[in-house]
Amino acid sequence: MAEDPKIGDELKKMRQEYEPLLPVEKKLIAWSLGIGLTLLVVLYCVSKFLPDSHRPL
Repeated sequence: MAEDPKIGDELKKMRQEYEPLLPVEKKLIAWSLGIGLTLLVVLYCVSKFLPDSHRPL
């Protein structure tokens, strides 16, 4: 039976197979982060300007 692969060997193999991100992938990451942060700020502002929307019953 073949030996089980060692973790160190697998990590070395992963480092050798590294491929840099394509420009379109970098753009998608940047857009996703930008949209996420923008929505976070917008939702925070809405929650501050409309505090009565959370009134308990």
